[in-house]
Amino acid sequence: MDLNLNNKVAVVTGSTRGIGLAIAQTFAGAGAQVAICNDIPSEVETTLKELKGMGIDAYGEPVDVSSRAKIFAFADHVEEHFGGIDIWISNAGVFVPKKIIDTSEEQWQLTMDVNVKAVYYGGLIAADKIRKRGGGVLINAASFASLMPATGSGAYAASKAAVYSMTRSLAAELAPYNIRVLGYIPGVIETQMTAPTIAAKGDALINPIALHRVGDCDEVANTILFAASDMASYMTGTFIEISGGKYCTQNPGDAWT
Repeated sequence: MDLNLNNKVAVVTGSTRGIGLAIAQTFAGAGAQVAICNDIPSEVETTLKELKGMGIDAYGEPVDVSSRAKIFAFADHVEEHFGGIDIWISNAGVFVPKKIIDTSEEQWQLTMDVNVKAVYYGGLIAADKIRKRGGGVLINAASFASLMPATGSGAYAASKAAVYSMTRSLAAELAPYNIRVLGYIPGVIETQMTAPTIAAKGDALINPIALHRVGDCDEVANTILFAASDMASYMTGTFIEISGGKYCTQNPGDAWT
């Protein structure tokens, strides 16, 4: 199946580990040229070496995605390196595991800067860079918390609810330029960051999931690859939930007992 991604340029923010890295690798496997970024220089350097060692045509640099100057400069550098941008995936995010009433103003602002403002910047970049290519795709990372917030991470949930709304608005605004805008909603996905929580909470995390297991990063990346491809050419302004059927009913775990 030809996804028509050969030589397309895909930018993935927050892409030196976990879901972001899996997305970059998956797009490269489909023939795309990939650009990565993170705010930790050593991680960017290591990831670039790994990608290039796999024969992947990759570009990357350390970027604070909440800085307008830095993220726009990064977009310029990607355009100079590859000749343009076709796909922009705003994957970078931060998570503050605190109740709203215990969240400091600094933590609140950091969450909004990285999780919301950086997605806004991605929309502006798409309107500039992707528009010049005659169209393309903008994809934003939401979260199951955008649908159902959890006690103990209210700032994060609020930021992802904002991403949910902004994605739909951008889909309408960018449609005249042949730019599709989609979002993805991961459920419980095993990464280096989530592995300790998954190990500690076990059944409490799995019982609400219809498939009765956690997901892996490749399962998320493969779905995003489809969303960015011509196979999904009539999809925009909506979200793909990649959660294994989390809370598809009030009691999905009962089917397993």
